[in-house]
Amino acid sequence: MDQQVTSWHPVSKGLHWLIAILILCAWGSAELHESFSKGSPIRGGLMVFHFSVGFSVLLLAFLRMYWRATHPRPKLYGSAWQRPVSVLVESLLYVAMLGMPLTGLAMRQYAGRDTTIFWLFDIPSFVEKNIPIAKKLEFAHTELIWNGLLALLVLHICGALWHHFFTKDDTLRHMLPWGRSN
Repeated sequence: MDQQVTSWHPVSKGLHWLIAILILCAWGSAELHESFSKGSPIRGGLMVFHFSVGFSVLLLAFLRMYWRATHPRPKLYGSAWQRPVSVLVESLLYVAMLGMPLTGLAMRQYAGRDTTIFWLFDIPSFVEKNIPIAKKLEFAHTELIWNGLLALLVLHICGALWHHFFTKDDTLRHMLPWGRSN
């Protein structure tokens, strides 16, 4: 790969920010649905939206991983310990972006529920109903992976801000939609 790349490809930037927005939407819809009583059409609609956004994140994360593997990245800045930490956080973010929707979908499968995607089609339950497994997957989805994703996002954002404000390199500018490198 060419090491002379000075900024992320526009597709990479677009996928980065689109996935970030979708993760916020998934989180918001999951939190907001708790404000409505069970059986409420609004609560059900928010959950369909949540499932749909999660499914979209899954597809876009696979696309982003493909794109990332086939297109060069800009130079990694930072000290000898920061570069491997950056790669580790990035890799774990991919694991979380795949793990959240996969555990959510598997949880619904084992709960014996179909999953409606954007009110257009259903992903039917194709495994035997098993509530104990569904509960374990729910714990993994809502407690383990979600909290891990939040911690990784904090590290990711703090790292970008550190590079921008303290080391004053181009790390953040490389990924901003309007950003240019110096």
